[in-house]
Amino acid sequence: MLATVPESLPRSENVGVNASVLLFTLGASIAVGILFGLAPAVKSWNADPQASLKEGGRGSTTAHHRGQSSLVIGQMALTLVLLAGAGLLFQTMRHLWNVNPGFDTQHLITFKVGVSPALTKTPSSTRTAYQQLIERIRQIPGVQAADFTDVVPLSGQGGTMPFWIGSQKPASLQAAPRLVGFLTGPDYLRTMRIPLLRGRFFTPQDTTKSPCVMVIDSVFAHTYFPDKDPLTQTLSVGFSPMGPCRIVGVVGHLKIWELNEPDTSPQNQAYLPLYQDPDEWVALGYPDTTIVVRTPLDSATVMPAIKAAVYTAGNDQPVYDVHTMQQIVSESMSSQRFPMILFGTFAGLALLLASIGIYGVISYSVTQRLHEIGIRMALGAEGRDVFRMVVGHGLRLALAGLAIGTAVAFILTRVLPSFSHLLYGVGANDPTTFVTISVVLTAVAVFACCIPARRAMRVDPIVALRYE
Repeated sequence: MLATVPESLPRSENVGVNASVLLFTLGASIAVGILFGLAPAVKSWNADPQASLKEGGRGSTTAHHRGQSSLVIGQMALTLVLLAGAGLLFQTMRHLWNVNPGFDTQHLITFKVGVSPALTKTPSSTRTAYQQLIERIRQIPGVQAADFTDVVPLSGQGGTMPFWIGSQKPASLQAAPRLVGFLTGPDYLRTMRIPLLRGRFFTPQDTTKSPCVMVIDSVFAHTYFPDKDPLTQTLSVGFSPMGPCRIVGVVGHLKIWELNEPDTSPQNQAYLPLYQDPDEWVALGYPDTTIVVRTPLDSATVMPAIKAAVYTAGNDQPVYDVHTMQQIVSESMSSQRFPMILFGTFAGLALLLASIGIYGVISYSVTQRLHEIGIRMALGAEGRDVFRMVVGHGLRLALAGLAIGTAVAFILTRVLPSFSHLLYGVGANDPTTFVTISVVLTAVAVFACCIPARRAMRVDPIVALRYE
């Protein structure tokens, strides 16, 4: 379970099995056993034995089964609520996997490299060391493309910064609109397979000795240049000595933080060339970059060759934080996946308990009603009639539980915003999910009733009439 816990869950590092947990579980189990053992004991404390014997002899089961039936109905209702939560989150996960993040998530590996301090003493030597490093990685057989970026989409990285169009700086940067900035190499677009819609992306010639350039995404272009050519505009970014920079291209929009990114999050995106990073920012910007590699090879196959290429310039250059893009995409859905696993686990346990509960109640009912069943069969009732009677009793309990559970689930999914915010591509009261779950629970209830029902069909009327 801990392996699926999202990083945002507070104090998850303190979760574990220890003596305190085991002792608490033992104590709770004993307390529950005593509590539920006392309930029938107290009920029968002052019971009249003769009246009880007569009641049992008459085959009356209404009073006996009212409590058990209520528990079964409650179990079915709880099971439906839990299964509804798990089903809605499963639908969400399925829809999220089909979301287009704006780039090709297949065959991508990301990692960081701690470039040797001996190679990064000056801004010029740092640029040279990083450029030589990425060239060695590109020469590895099986590597189709590779480059640097300071923000890996869906990894939780990235921040926003103020911007303004042209060179006229606003009076207040806090009030200025904001964008998500990427600092990347010239081959980043090809590596990620982000579509280039207009103009061009960066080239190795875009350096500190050339005019500042920038690339924006389609949302930015549509929002701020609906009736203008964005390639004729300039853009300035707050806190950066670069600018105003000429917009040279428009690319597709990416999902930065989540696949179900809300419209309220900053949508404007802009790319700045890593090779134009000013000297005063090189010591901070370059070491913070991540290398993205596109290769059809498995990470376990290609990583030894990548490490060998890195170690060519020195063995004091660690390769760390290695992930495939599929892992990153999966981790970005942890806020939905973890509650789905919890709901699914508890729903499975509840379904098992509900099945046992229905079976137990119906089986006990058949045992108590053997005399009644014998009379029915002696008066001409056939086996299938008895079968329908027994299964019908179980179905009535199941359907009552389903009705209550559906009402509760409809209410909870509406009044719990923390749950409804997790959903994507599916409504909180999705009819398909509820109908499917109801059918499954009904089938489980029928199956649980079949064994005692078949036993009731084989009752010998003569034996049943002698039962008492």
